[in-house]
Amino acid sequence: MFGELVTAYLFLAGVGAGGVAAASVADLLFVREPFGADVVPDFAEKRPAERLVAGVLALSCGALALGAGCLAADLGRADRVLSLFLAPPVTLMNLGAWAVALLTAVAAALALARFLYVPWLRRCAMVVAEIVACGLAVVVAVYAGLLLQTLSGVRLWSSPWVPALFALSAASCGCALLMAGALFVEGDGSVRKAVRSAARVDVVVIVAEAVAAAGLLAFALGSDHAGVRASATSLMHGPAALPWWAAFVACGLAAALAVEVGCLVRGHGRSRSAAKAVAKAYPAAALALAAALVLVGALGLRAAVVEAGAQRPLELQEAEAPASVPSENEEAAGLRSAPSAEESGGEGSATEREDVILWSN
Repeated sequence: MFGELVTAYLFLAGVGAGGVAAASVADLLFVREPFGADVVPDFAEKRPAERLVAGVLALSCGALALGAGCLAADLGRADRVLSLFLAPPVTLMNLGAWAVALLTAVAAALALARFLYVPWLRRCAMVVAEIVACGLAVVVAVYAGLLLQTLSGVRLWSSPWVPALFALSAASCGCALLMAGALFVEGDGSVRKAVRSAARVDVVVIVAEAVAAAGLLAFALGSDHAGVRASATSLMHGPAALPWWAAFVACGLAAALAVEVGCLVRGHGRSRSAAKAVAKAYPAAALALAAALVLVGALGLRAAVVEAGAQRPLELQEAEAPASVPSENEEAAGLRSAPSAEESGGEGSATEREDVILWSN
């Protein structure tokens, strides 16, 4: 049903959404870049923390745009792309497409406002834009998992652990972009404070991801449904095992958590200088390594979940009970049951079929 382009879209959308949210929150809480009369005309002369936020926003915008391109390439035709935005009735797929497009536009505006000299722009307008960006990022991060959950043809994706995993993974990717960006700017107090907070948040998020991953495995292994059992086999030792265990569990969870916890523990060393302790606690190279591991794990998670569910044979999924054939007497007496929504071309089933056709083609 789904190919590599859809997996890439799910990954890039999560990375972009997480990056926009992380950069916006970092600016709102720690950086507080001035605009208007106080803006610095030359980007190279801005504070390192301001350049860090601008770089993460630009990278996140690029990831969102590239993800949208992967989705458009998978759909294959311009009319299918337009139908995501214009075709009634409103579905989750339509809302997700609009959310991705709006978030890309807002992220581009937030990045350009930092790279270009815009003296008339006020700080209050940027704060409102960053709050809106955070809301859209949450929608995009959750939307991908909910979209898989609504495709009822695959029972593995019906688990609530799927959207939870995708949302947590997007948050971890946002923290990873901040940590990786610190490698390319000077490590002043604001940068170290933002990176320190990102690392702490990411430790909590990774632990939550591990819990959600265990919940998904428990759901798959404990199910008596043939399709879910086949998906569990794929995750445990089938085609989805390599991205799940090697990329997601080993790299994205275990290794990334070990590196970040090691950085945290190092901060409680013997040095009495607070500045030296912070610098030791969050070395840029170690955090860049942790960020790379998180991104590898995020890609492995999406590849594994898509692979474990998308290739299940139809006979393993829940089959509808065959409709009974009425006898001649029943038909003559008008006792034949009313046609189902799908048989009658009901709006709900038609919409679901259109969504599945769009993605599967």
